[in-house]
Amino acid sequence: MKDKAECNMQVVYYYNEIMYVPHYQNNSFFVGPGYPTHNKFRYSAHDLIQAGARKDVYPLWSRGISNPITDKNP
Repeated sequence: MKDKAECNMQVVYYYNEIMYVPHYQNNSFFVGPGYPTHNKFRYSAHDLIQAGARKDVYPLWSRGISNPITDKNP
């Protein structure tokens, strides 16, 4: 691969040293490793902060803003 995918600095959260990234289709939800195959959980920023997560920024591919997400359309 010669071309590098464009990345933007995005808000992520670390909880117990695990990174939770914005959902690819709707950046108001955050997901952890294994989503959606091994882990179906989605969290809001409020949920993560209340649990004691630490906010940070990380370069990620662009995310959608408000596409609907359901269990049938993870």
